Amino acid sequence: MYYNYRKERIKNIIIIALILLVAVVSTHYIYYKFKDERNIDYNSTSLEITYHEKTGNKLTLDKVTPLSDSVGLSQHPYSFTIKNNLTESVNYKIIIKDDTETILEDNCVDKKISKDLLRISIKEGKKENKVYKLSELEDGVLLDTDLGALQEEEFSIHLWVTREEEIEKSNLHYHGLIEIVEENNSVAMR
Repeated sequence: MYYNYRKERIKNIIIIALILLVAVVSTHYIYYKFKDERNIDYNSTSLEITYHEKTGNKLTLDKVTPLSDSVGLSQHPYSFTIKNNLTESVNYKIIIKDDTETILEDNCVDKKISKDLLRISIKEGKKENKVYKLSELEDGVLLDTDLGALQEEEFSIHLWVTREEEIEKSNLHYHGLIEIVEENNSVAMR
């Protein structure tokens, strides 16, 4: 009986190619499906902001566990990208403010953790983290900076409870918003 090795080899190559094609297409579909669900876009007059978290611009701290700065900075950050769509430099501020809508929805006005106990850091691109107590921020301004023409910058924000003071373990929590405000007071909206 005569066996054709060439036909068998071509058949195997076609089967392997089809399996690889299905794997690549499936991986691509899955990646972009979750990426699109995760990224939330906001726009202002000249800036485009993409939050890379499902919560968008909302900061939430549900578990009151005191952490050192090094451990707080190692937690998963809230990350976002700011892109300048103009051909000129734009000045803007990153502001942290209370999320009053969520506070009222959760009926947790009396469960808010003091801003003196909260630490927040911001990292701009490859620069070093800047760490503050949330109560130290004047009018909630975390960063006041410029972005060059047609440039974009990555940011990450960490939020944690400080170890400096003893706090009782309770159901205290924090709800906040990241707000991007341009120099003309234009606020990035969804």
